[in-house]
Amino acid sequence: MARISQETIDRIRNSADIVDVVSQYVNLKKRGRNFFGLCPFHDERTPSFSVAPEKEMYHCFGCGAGGSVFNFIMEHENLSFVEAVQQLGLHYGIEVALSSASNESKHLFTQLYELHEIAASTYAKVLFSERGQAALDYLLDRGLTEETLKFYRVGFAPDAWEFLTEKVKGKGYSRESVDKSGLFGKGKLGVVDRFRSRIMFPIMNRTGKVIAFGGRVFDSDDPAKYMNSPETPLYHKSEVFYGYHKTASAVRSAGSAVMVEGYMDFLQLIQGGIENVLAVSGTAFTGRHAVQIGKITQKVYLAYDGDEAGQKATLRAGYALLQNNIAAMVVPVPEGMDPDDWARNDGSAAVLDGIKNAKPLLNYHLEKSGALNLPAVERSNLVKEILEEIAGVNDGIIRDDLLQTLANKLNIGENEMIKQFRTAVNRKRNSFQSREPKPTELKLFSTVVQKAQIEIIRSLVQSFRDVKEQVKSNIDLFSEPILNKTVQLLLEYGFGSTAEVLEEFENKSEREAIAKILINEQKIEDPQIVVKECIQTLQTQPIRMKIQNTRLKIRELEAAGKDSSDLILEISQLHQQLKQQTKTDQ
Repeated sequence: MARISQETIDRIRNSADIVDVVSQYVNLKKRGRNFFGLCPFHDERTPSFSVAPEKEMYHCFGCGAGGSVFNFIMEHENLSFVEAVQQLGLHYGIEVALSSASNESKHLFTQLYELHEIAASTYAKVLFSERGQAALDYLLDRGLTEETLKFYRVGFAPDAWEFLTEKVKGKGYSRESVDKSGLFGKGKLGVVDRFRSRIMFPIMNRTGKVIAFGGRVFDSDDPAKYMNSPETPLYHKSEVFYGYHKTASAVRSAGSAVMVEGYMDFLQLIQGGIENVLAVSGTAFTGRHAVQIGKITQKVYLAYDGDEAGQKATLRAGYALLQNNIAAMVVPVPEGMDPDDWARNDGSAAVLDGIKNAKPLLNYHLEKSGALNLPAVERSNLVKEILEEIAGVNDGIIRDDLLQTLANKLNIGENEMIKQFRTAVNRKRNSFQSREPKPTELKLFSTVVQKAQIEIIRSLVQSFRDVKEQVKSNIDLFSEPILNKTVQLLLEYGFGSTAEVLEEFENKSEREAIAKILINEQKIEDPQIVVKECIQTLQTQPIRMKIQNTRLKIRELEAAGKDSSDLILEISQLHQQLKQQTKTDQ
């Protein structure tokens, strides 16, 4: 099994800024000493995800997710610990050497990344070779420059059944990796290339690793204009945007994103100097896309194709955004054009003017449907359709604004609008509730003894040097196994070691329970006194519980008419023991 030296792990952990790493996935805002944003591990509309840079950890108060910077990468990218360390090492320029006691094959995810990198490099070389000259000329004629094509690693898959297959054959890749990569299919004679005679657009994850492809047909009679990678262990279409790894920072800086449908649309706008662009990746825009984009911005300009299909897609995407508390504005792309055509014909200045003159989604919907000129029955059906979408909006301010706009535009009375809206809410409620995220159940520490142990842990984290000896000499009092392990690890690793401690908990629920304790920022005024009092509680609580249980037994004996004198004597002795223990602690 592959291993990484502790020295390398510590070096990467010390180099990695958890705020910097998490910010690549989540739009964080500072609040006090910590940073908060929408949790990337469950759907939410109010930020409950906290990153504590001083403690080098994260914790979600909604679903309970928590851990160190390595745990974050593992959870978000679905990687093993070794792969997460490798990824962060690459990001921070630290070489990660693996030692292995055996010649086991590489992990599935490692092989999948490697296969996609081979494919991307191979296709890119072909585009700029004689074999890809015609495809390159086509792209240059469409106004794209060689610089743009190379920057986004655009390539070409030639018209051959085993072109890529031959490139990976004999290199030790498992059949499982080949089958699950989405790059190959099965032919009469075995494995064949999935992509043939297509211009290839590599799709990267947030860190820039190739995870999938979009292929545009070229010089072929294949009726499918675009062919995209299927869902794979690396690629989940509803959570990925084309170009995100390059433009996310520009989206954050601009405070908004320009959303397009196609790879060519994206490249043309980027080349024209519009930097805050994203493209959906081989699928229709969904609520999951909205959740993802909500982590970096709260405003999206939809620049979809100007045909009927584009208008319908605009409405679907726009309402998905509103239902996730993201402002949806519609850019007026000229009829019959897509953003690529528009930018080439009229220039990027025209596109920028279109963005400035974008309309709120509801206004666009009413205008395109010709709502004011519809017969009463059709107008009523349109209102019901719109209200059902508005019923999915949780934010009261956004919802009320939409209802007011709808009522004003269509001259609908307030009472009638409320009545219609309530009906729409009732229709929506059941399906909406079934989609609500269910927080992970965390281990509850509810007893007096458990709470005392937790307070000692928090005091130790806050004032390690002041209370270390107190805690160390009473470690046997920690009766809760998970809390006992936490204290021992804190004492072993020393001050500021919360990240290292969390990494020792392989069990996800245990790690999240401890993360909830360690993230606590409530200041303890006098940690030494708190520790002393909690230790006293741990010493005396078993005696108090024994007294309580003995009293219950006495009542049972007396109710049965039996002698309880021995138990009464025992209670007297327990009280003496309790009194003595209390004096000793003072």
